[in-house]
Amino acid sequence: MGLVPPLAKLAAAHGVSAPAFAFWQALGGGLGITLACRARSQRMLWNRRHLRYYALSGLTGITLPNLLVYLAIPHLGAGLASVAYTFPPLFTMAVAAALGVEPLSWRRSAGILLGFLGTLMIALPEGSLPPAASPLWLFVALGAPLSLAAGNIYRSRAWPPEGQPLPLAAGMLLGGAAELLPLTASLDGAIPAGSGGLLPLIAAGALTAPAYMMFLELQRRAGPVYLSQCGFIIALTGLAVGGLLLGEYYGPWLWAAVLTIFVGVALSNGAR
Repeated sequence: MGLVPPLAKLAAAHGVSAPAFAFWQALGGGLGITLACRARSQRMLWNRRHLRYYALSGLTGITLPNLLVYLAIPHLGAGLASVAYTFPPLFTMAVAAALGVEPLSWRRSAGILLGFLGTLMIALPEGSLPPAASPLWLFVALGAPLSLAAGNIYRSRAWPPEGQPLPLAAGMLLGGAAELLPLTASLDGAIPAGSGGLLPLIAAGALTAPAYMMFLELQRRAGPVYLSQCGFIIALTGLAVGGLLLGEYYGPWLWAAVLTIFVGVALSNGAR
């Protein structure tokens, strides 16, 4: 998933709007997982409970966070926009503890706060934002982790008793695509012109399908707080690709921040 924000930047450079990129990514990923369901003889259920689950998990986990991050990418760069994915662990942990979904441990809290500190080391130093970028777009991108944290908790609490990870992942992505369709169809840039815009969309869908197959299985096994730590890896991947392939620059604190984040992930994972 860390490779997707750089793809969004490439697609935007070829005239693909942010809603359109989010729509095609969700649709491609959802159709890919649907094929995997058929291969494993697992069927999607369409009763009222499952339809509500698809709609709300798609809204909180796909539609809102992806739309906000992809809107910010042309202004912040793919790497800095990816930093937003490091905040869901902190928010998810706080909400899960408040609702009694998962107990709060000091070791896990320390690990997640270290990851958060590493993020601040990237985002806060003067000159870390691109010269033409307004801090407003950083706040737009930071709306995504609030939605992702809500989605992480919702999927665990509302998981249907007979639900299987693959069909639920397909429904989540297809639900998000259905919610994005009206906005996508009403804007320019809904359909890419030429292969320059088409290839990033195909690649995004191809990456999204296996990622969400793993996400929902990981959530079933380990819970929402553990799952949310994937955000650290998504952010680091986006930063690396943005710096190495897209010519983005983040300042001298980057490698110290990377080390801090990985220490935090190791500390938090060791608590389970």
